Amino acid sequence: MVLGATALAWGFAQRRRCAAAVDRLEAARVEHARVQERLRDNEARLRAIIESEPECVKILAADGTVLEVNPAGQVLVDADDPADIVGRSIYLTVAPEFQESYRRQVARVFDGEAVVFEFRSLSLKGRERWLETHAVPMRGASGDIACWLGISRDMTARRDAEEKLRRHQLELAHVARLSSMGEIASGIAHELNQPLTAIAGFVRGAVRRLREGSVRTDELVDTLEDVAGQAERAARVIRKIREFTRKEGAGRRPEDASGLVRSVAVLLDMEVRQAGGELRIDLHPEPLTIAADAIMLEQVLCNLVRNAIESMAGLAKDERVVTVSTRRAADGGAEVSVADRGPGIPAALADRVFEPFFTTKQQGVGIGLSISQSIVESHGGVIRVDNGFAGGAIFRVWLPVRDGEAR
Repeated sequence: MVLGATALAWGFAQRRRCAAAVDRLEAARVEHARVQERLRDNEARLRAIIESEPECVKILAADGTVLEVNPAGQVLVDADDPADIVGRSIYLTVAPEFQESYRRQVARVFDGEAVVFEFRSLSLKGRERWLETHAVPMRGASGDIACWLGISRDMTARRDAEEKLRRHQLELAHVARLSSMGEIASGIAHELNQPLTAIAGFVRGAVRRLREGSVRTDELVDTLEDVAGQAERAARVIRKIREFTRKEGAGRRPEDASGLVRSVAVLLDMEVRQAGGELRIDLHPEPLTIAADAIMLEQVLCNLVRNAIESMAGLAKDERVVTVSTRRAADGGAEVSVADRGPGIPAALADRVFEPFFTTKQQGVGIGLSISQSIVESHGGVIRVDNGFAGGAIFRVWLPVRDGEAR
């Protein structure tokens, strides 16, 4: 009887333990269902956010395979159906000249970096766009990078506007240069017109009287002296113009050569970046004081920097670097150099780049470097050009420091 009661108690205990286990399993199942529901809700919210995002959102594998892309991204690449792009290589939509650069950015993301870059895109239907992409690594539960998340924005309209602005600025600068040249030519023509007209009149009169045989020797001598006098007057006009361009001390004051470079960097930084380049400055640690017309010398440096960036138009964007440096020359003067990474100056043309109206540009006038040389020489300086050891051209402007400044 006792044994039967013990067995009965044991059976009740077992049933209670089984019931408790069932309750725990049921509670775990319910909690699991709740977690799953929350995950589904979170995923649905996240997917709704991504799908409603007006910018292109895409997820890529390490080899560039598109794993996910939102509707805005499908529109951006002209995909009629998600299958047109999902599961395919992103490089189908990257312009050939940017594919290697794009691969480098993908590698950086899978190394754990966040990147921002621009590239030219060709849609599945051949439409060209400029895109700016922000990409970050996405890590799995183990902490390993599983894929990249990228958001791309269409920058075509901005690039077009920047290009139009750049062209407009170039056209304005071109018109300004032509206007300056016209004013100079008009002034010289006006000043030289009178003596040249007088010379022509004297010579025609002498020739006519010689043919008639009615001129005396003393009259011919007087005429020739008049011709010589007018020729000297013309020479004085030229000398006067040259002295004006070389006039020292007018509008000049002590200036730090490095300070002029900083001003030019501020003026041209946006213009250089719009041209896809980078402007770097490397300045002497101490002041290099010169007597200068700041505006004139800044115009010289602006012209040299613009020429440098134009010379690199055919290079990749990350190679278009212009470096403007200042240093103290061995003779105590101040040297400002502008170096680019372009094709350099052919040896046959090195001696001609400062000639008036000589240019290698299809739409160039050929007076920018000539005027720059005149400005530098009017400051008592020298400008020259060399080819760098690693390629590119280096324009060097040497200027004398103020009395007592040389070391």
